[in-house]
Amino acid sequence: MKCEFTVIPAVDIRGGRCVRLFQGLPGEETVFSEDPLGAAERWQSEGASYLHVVDLDGAFEGRPVNNELIVEIAGRLSIPVEVGGGIRTAESARSYIDGGVDRVVMGTAAFEDPGMLSDMAGELGERLVVGVDVKDGRVAVAGWTETGVQGPLEAVEMLASAGVRRVIYTDTSKDGTLKGPNLAAIEQIARACRVPLIASGGVGELEDIARVSSMGALGIEGIIVGMALYKRKFTLAEAQLAARERSAG
Repeated sequence: MKCEFTVIPAVDIRGGRCVRLFQGLPGEETVFSEDPLGAAERWQSEGASYLHVVDLDGAFEGRPVNNELIVEIAGRLSIPVEVGGGIRTAESARSYIDGGVDRVVMGTAAFEDPGMLSDMAGELGERLVVGVDVKDGRVAVAGWTETGVQGPLEAVEMLASAGVRRVIYTDTSKDGTLKGPNLAAIEQIARACRVPLIASGGVGELEDIARVSSMGALGIEGIIVGMALYKRKFTLAEAQLAARERSAG
């Protein structure tokens, strides 16, 4: 299942600002811009073909908080936008789709309400993504503040059986650290996952992107990059070139 590999910049919104968190911890915040829309437009201008937006306030509060700003971002860009954070009802998912967002990313609700998950998978199809965020070997929920009972391999099997078409995997211990992705876990989960997988968390150098993109034959179709781009460890164009060269190889 070879996938075309995409480097996806992230715009995380908290308090109306563009920020990044260390390991998802609310108290470990770095502000990179007071203007999330401007940050989104920057990634588009630098050649992004897709954008990942997170409503961090929504993730912590369990409901969309920055939804008006996110819908504005989706409306202003010509590239598609996916959004996660606080999407725990069918109504909030539909609201984003109706507002012009390309895909919605569910996390907590997908694991707490299997009936709704199946219904949403049937209704939204490719426009629904589920985040498998792993903390201490278990799927994290409630804005990564709690862990559930499922392990990641069990989770991806359940999601595929429910009709979910795409999964984002994040090792929360790596997120925002710049210390490299959990490559072994990414490979293990990709082999177990019956649908396309997007990796996230820990990218710190171009070789990290190259290594993940080399797993495209396992169904990995992209990687989400945040901190490394904001800290200018490399440019988006350099990241895209690293991905293309390793994928081609």
